Amino acid sequence: MNTSVSKRYSYMAAGFILVYTIAWTMASFLLDPSVPYDALEALNWANNGEFGSPKNPYMVGGVTALGLLMEPVIPLSLYWYLSHFVGIGIGMLGVWLLSKRLFGENQIALLSLMSLNLAGIINFDAIPYNDNYLLVTFWPYMFLFFVKAVYDSKYHWFSLALVSGLAAMSKYSSFAFLPFMFLYTILVPEARKTYRSPVIYLAGLFFLLLLMPNVVWLYKHDFAAFHWVQSQITVGLNSKAVGALLAVFYPVMLLILILKPLGAQWVWPETAERRAVLWVFTPPVILILGYLLTHCGGRVTEWLQPFAVLAPVALFSVLDVDKVKPLRTIVISLLGFAIVAWLGYSLVMFLDLGGAGTKFNYVRRVTGDLTSLWQEKYHRPLKYVGGGQFSHWFTFYAPDRPAVAIRWSDKDKPNIYDARVTEGDILRDGAMFISDVGATYARTNFAEALAVFPGIELESKQYYSFKDERGERLVVGLGWVPPGSASHREK
Repeated sequence: MNTSVSKRYSYMAAGFILVYTIAWTMASFLLDPSVPYDALEALNWANNGEFGSPKNPYMVGGVTALGLLMEPVIPLSLYWYLSHFVGIGIGMLGVWLLSKRLFGENQIALLSLMSLNLAGIINFDAIPYNDNYLLVTFWPYMFLFFVKAVYDSKYHWFSLALVSGLAAMSKYSSFAFLPFMFLYTILVPEARKTYRSPVIYLAGLFFLLLLMPNVVWLYKHDFAAFHWVQSQITVGLNSKAVGALLAVFYPVMLLILILKPLGAQWVWPETAERRAVLWVFTPPVILILGYLLTHCGGRVTEWLQPFAVLAPVALFSVLDVDKVKPLRTIVISLLGFAIVAWLGYSLVMFLDLGGAGTKFNYVRRVTGDLTSLWQEKYHRPLKYVGGGQFSHWFTFYAPDRPAVAIRWSDKDKPNIYDARVTEGDILRDGAMFISDVGATYARTNFAEALAVFPGIELESKQYYSFKDERGERLVVGLGWVPPGSASHREK
């Protein structure tokens, strides 16, 4: 392929990624009525500023902490969508670069990139989660730098250590690839040569340094993240696993159905680099699927979804498409599918089909109204909220951005908490306790929320009603702890 054609494909890939990132960021930000609950988790973990959380390592909170620093310029709700699709865009670029390295053919690299348009992980399925988009960001580069470290330059072990450490600190499932990378370097003579240089050992040390803060956090917090995973899983045959497999890898199946009749042929991977990618990618998928088949519970589809971003590259390592003549037509068709997916999402949200465009649209209004009610009552900012899960939305949308009146407990391991809050803080600054929406009077005594703060008593309680997106009237119970309660009690 001549240089001008190669450059044209590169410009097409870069232009597509840029437009895709902007289009999905704006559509989701402008049309989504509220951020998902995962955004509240990420914000809480960022505010705590720790090297871990009850579910994830530190990258989820760290990325959101960056958003807090940028907030005077970029609203946090916009940053949620922007960070997701910038991360997706970076990961898509990684798929392009990995494909170029493996196939040496920009047209096939472009096909790998455009094939991602069949997978929801790069668009609407990325929005609800605070961690999966980070795996899409880093995983392609783990494979790219692994290949480069073994076959191009030993100094790419540092690149691999960096992206592997960041991926592992985004979600622990990233560790699944590392044992097979290690086995490859042991079993393949060409890869085994890397152990003759100190570079790989220094890179390994750098990788461990990236992990160490989280290891310390886990030790100090009773390994909360592992307890959370264990709480989601029970031993037993899981019938949902097969459906999840189909839901995640259907893009690969569609590609096979399209390309095989057009002349694509199954082949043994022609190069060592392609065999390396298959060796690292395929066994973890098989082992994880086997585990999910024999264990019930958890979010099976969510856990498998990130693997879809690497599936096209793995497929084209064993499916020769050189004889597929209308390859350009297929690439253009996949581009058209991306446009259809974006338009479909936008229309569903804009036309409010199935209530998608108005779901929880009352959250912003109610959090603002109740914050105003607090300020009118006490003439100072709202510093703490507690009670039911509905109160968590105040930490994101309430103008005063209050913290949660929930203290960390090694026994209970609350998902959202304040690592530093004390009873004295709440007595000094006051707090508003909010029940879950629709809670009955018997469930609004907030005994559970106040159990860890025995010195706090509610000054008064009341109900607050509002209408949801369908015009139905909803009710929450409110409990008030006035500011200055400590000094009042001392008197």
